[in-house]
Amino acid sequence: MFRQSLLWTSCLALLAGPVACAQTQGGKPVAKSAVSAAPKLGAGIESRTLKNGLKVIVWPDHDIPNVVLYNWFRVGSRNEYPGITGLSHFFEHMMFNGAKKYGPGEFDRVMEANGGANNAFTSEDVTVYMDWFPRSALDVIFDLEADRLQHLAIDPKVTESERGVVYSERRSAIDNDNMGALMEQVQATAFVAHPYQFPVIGWPSDIESWRIEDLQRYYKTYYAPNNATLIFTGAVTPAEIFALAEKYPCLLYPSD
Repeated sequence: MFRQSLLWTSCLALLAGPVACAQTQGGKPVAKSAVSAAPKLGAGIESRTLKNGLKVIVWPDHDIPNVVLYNWFRVGSRNEYPGITGLSHFFEHMMFNGAKKYGPGEFDRVMEANGGANNAFTSEDVTVYMDWFPRSALDVIFDLEADRLQHLAIDPKVTESERGVVYSERRSAIDNDNMGALMEQVQATAFVAHPYQFPVIGWPSDIESWRIEDLQRYYKTYYAPNNATLIFTGAVTPAEIFALAEKYPCLLYPSD
């Protein structure tokens, strides 16, 4: 018991932080070593809103030579209505299916060839795209993101193919899963007069009936710079990120 008490006392002392040590001469303290203050959490974070409304936030962290980018769009299933439910989640798929410069499959291939990886998720409120990569690929990542944000290809053949993928995802996660089906019904019942009643993946009848015009209108409305926030952290400086954002006009001006 005494050993445990002594151990806990030692741990608490360590958690309390560094203690200044006094030097003695003739039994009297003569000086205290300087104790450097710990850096404040979030020190160095800078944000800037560009003239088109795009917000860019940068948190430098040079522990390792890597960078992470989170691209937040303020659009989710709450922005949908009967007839187009599931479109937010559908665009999470479409954003990896080719644009003007980088065709189908090229986004992943180029990113992985440069040591990067990516993922995305959709909720009721937001759609978020994530990239992890070495800082040596910084310019390439900006080029990839700028291409799909400005020139996403909404091709009828790709759309139909991805529609089938989403429908299959719905069958496995909801239609053939008791918990998924229950949660969908609970949410639809709990939110009677609110768009939270729509499942993020969409109702089956809506997934079957999306039109190209619906996709184009949704993309133009919600994938606009003033509806997005780019967040960078890692081995970068705010100055270089802001300069790159200014360099790529596709990030500055939405497509006509």
